[in-house]
Amino acid sequence: MKCLTKNEVQNYRRDGFVSPVRMLSSEETVEARRALEALEASMGGALRGPARTKFYLRYPFAYRLATHPAILDCVEDLIGPDILLYQNTVWAKSAGEDSFVSWHQDNTYFGHVPCEVLSVWLALSPSRPESGSMRFLRGSHRLGQLPVRYELQGANMLSSGQVAEVDADAFDSVPTSLDAGEASIHHAFLVHGSPPNTTKERRLGITFVYHSPALTQLGEAPGSALLVRGQDRYGHFEAEQPPLAPDDPATIARHERGAALYRAKAEELGNRTIARHDKIDA
Repeated sequence: MKCLTKNEVQNYRRDGFVSPVRMLSSEETVEARRALEALEASMGGALRGPARTKFYLRYPFAYRLATHPAILDCVEDLIGPDILLYQNTVWAKSAGEDSFVSWHQDNTYFGHVPCEVLSVWLALSPSRPESGSMRFLRGSHRLGQLPVRYELQGANMLSSGQVAEVDADAFDSVPTSLDAGEASIHHAFLVHGSPPNTTKERRLGITFVYHSPALTQLGEAPGSALLVRGQDRYGHFEAEQPPLAPDDPATIARHERGAALYRAKAEELGNRTIARHDKIDA
């Protein structure tokens, strides 16, 4: 084990998640939050649409976070030494707002086969149950891919409004509690969601999604991913490249392509309303 204990790895296999895990120092956390909030401010207060998708391809600070040794060491403990980065996004809930995330599975619109995929939810502010932290249905990843229904409520942060068809009462619902700089790690089949933020403080986090290069995807639309550790011996995903600078034309073009491929795949797999939150008044 490079990062996690044997017990934490066993818990991940059994429960579908491990939390909390310290990833960043206090100084690194402050720097990351400052960079993210400056980016948000430059875009009118929030990242939306393609700008919120795979932004590790555009902004060096996000790429540095995604490839932070502490994060990759934990990922390696769970999926092995060859690692692709597939997606990242930001999850922000302002103080007292009614935004929530319905019970869902990440792999519904990833389509990875087999689903040896995990998400690292990195807290850049304290994330508590009262501030709308994630809740996991312990062990629900063992159900495999579940059917979904759609509830397009405006406050649902999921653009699709997907709700996994699962008896939530049959599982132990576990709320996460993270300090800034800590993360939770969960399996892409694990059913999870989050309630509104009822506090007077902002809740802010970034997710990074990783998987083995050996995986394929459902559907016909191509996918892309960035090799962040080890080797890709398979070539199942179009190879991405790290950003040079936010205003570099080649970097901008690569980010636009990666985001477009990701959104096209999600739409192919059923997210017909992926653009629902693209505009401020959506």
